Amino acid sequence: MAGVPTRGPQLVREEKLLERGLAASPSLPNLLKPQLYREALARMGEDRPKRSKTALVIPDYAVRMAILDFEEFPDSEEERGALLRFRLRKSVPFHIEEAQLSYSIQMQKAGRVEVLTVVMARPILQEYEAIFQDAGFRVGLVMPSAIAALPLCETNEGGKQGITLLAKLSGPILSVLLIEQGRIRLIRCLDLAEEEADLPGEPTRAVMPLLQQTLAFAEDQLGQTVSKVLLCGFGAKTPAMREHLQREFSVPCAPVRSRFRTPVHEDAGMLGMLEQYA
Repeated sequence: MAGVPTRGPQLVREEKLLERGLAASPSLPNLLKPQLYREALARMGEDRPKRSKTALVIPDYAVRMAILDFEEFPDSEEERGALLRFRLRKSVPFHIEEAQLSYSIQMQKAGRVEVLTVVMARPILQEYEAIFQDAGFRVGLVMPSAIAALPLCETNEGGKQGITLLAKLSGPILSVLLIEQGRIRLIRCLDLAEEEADLPGEPTRAVMPLLQQTLAFAEDQLGQTVSKVLLCGFGAKTPAMREHLQREFSVPCAPVRSRFRTPVHEDAGMLGMLEQYA
């Protein structure tokens, strides 16, 4: 958990929790021990202005994210919201009509509109916001970690174009994105807990088949090969994964990097926000 004043990244202050404080879920309460966060915020906020604005980076698995295609997209916000909720109704584990919904039009041309959609159960969103509101913060931007980390995923280095695969691990949760010049072509968020239970101590053995499927999807469905793989959150296993991916699939592979420090599983989203706003 970190508090970041966007006007001075040199002033970053952190409070690392010594025990597990949350379990991300799209449909069940997330905060296991809210008091841990209240106490950390109290320690961090002793010298801040009252009613400070704050941005929240929340776990990917607490939301549902999807890329939806439409032949036509309505002009009014009310009609857009109704259409998106209708398309998502059967794919989310909560009441879509009571959910918080946000979207971004990624591509629009004659006969096709592509929309990145993020939807979250309102009680879970309020659970996160309440921790900060109770501490005297004004909550503004709320963003899933994988989306917040996008500024760390430069996809046009040296003028080269192509698709980047981001594999981001946080605990047992794997987020996989295909990114093309800032446009998300695929986004998946999976709980690897069961696979890791079958393969104790070897989470990368559960990840590799999923990355192989994603590489195949890019080639078969998008008509492009992945030009680069970025890894985040794999810790000491990163070098072995890089070697395996480069050897088996002949694709360049590197860890995600930030100008502030090397991202790890719990702070990639925060560092991505710093990259963009600080």
